[in-house]
Amino acid sequence: MQSFDPYAVLELARTADEDAVKSAYRKHARLTHPDRGGEPAAFMTVVKAFGVLSDPEAKRLFDEFGIVNEEGARSYRQEVAVILADMFDTAVSTALDLGLPLDRVDFIKQMSTALGTQSSQADEQSQRLDQEIEALKVLRNRIRRQDEEPNLFVQRLNEQVKSKVEAHATVRHRQALLSTAAAELENYDSEVELFSALDVEAEGSAPTTAKTMSAES
Repeated sequence: MQSFDPYAVLELARTADEDAVKSAYRKHARLTHPDRGGEPAAFMTVVKAFGVLSDPEAKRLFDEFGIVNEEGARSYRQEVAVILADMFDTAVSTALDLGLPLDRVDFIKQMSTALGTQSSQADEQSQRLDQEIEALKVLRNRIRRQDEEPNLFVQRLNEQVKSKVEAHATVRHRQALLSTAAAELENYDSEVELFSALDVEAEGSAPTTAKTMSAES
């Protein structure tokens, strides 16, 4: 059992929904962020709490068993940092290719729009996989043998269901990452502050791109 309690860190009830978690994270991140005069250790604790509660599997482990998967939470945060850094790279490259003055480009807005588009696509993919899994299960229940021999077609359908379920888990993870990235983006007023935060969160292991952009800014 862990003494660390992400709900207590973010001052949340155990029944808090996803929106409440995001709101609490934004509030406490602003209060503890080093660029706003906060302590790095306090900020990292807030980031850790959000990492647990925003990752469905990590949250389930804590809610059911009181277990905090330290490595899983760290990996999750790094995946979010990679998504944001890649989006920033793309936005800057596009602006340069178009000859736009960088000081007039709202990169935060562009990334928010891109995250919204990707989230919508992930939602549609998740719904489609839900429907396909259900359809396969219905078909599986229809196909019966008259004897006790193994049902070849049911076996094949079981394999397809398993494959779809695995794909669905991957999409759900992507949905969680995009949702977390969107909450992260809303918390900062500029790309400089955003990537400074990502450097702190990753404890020296954030993507090189993020560190470079922060330093150059």
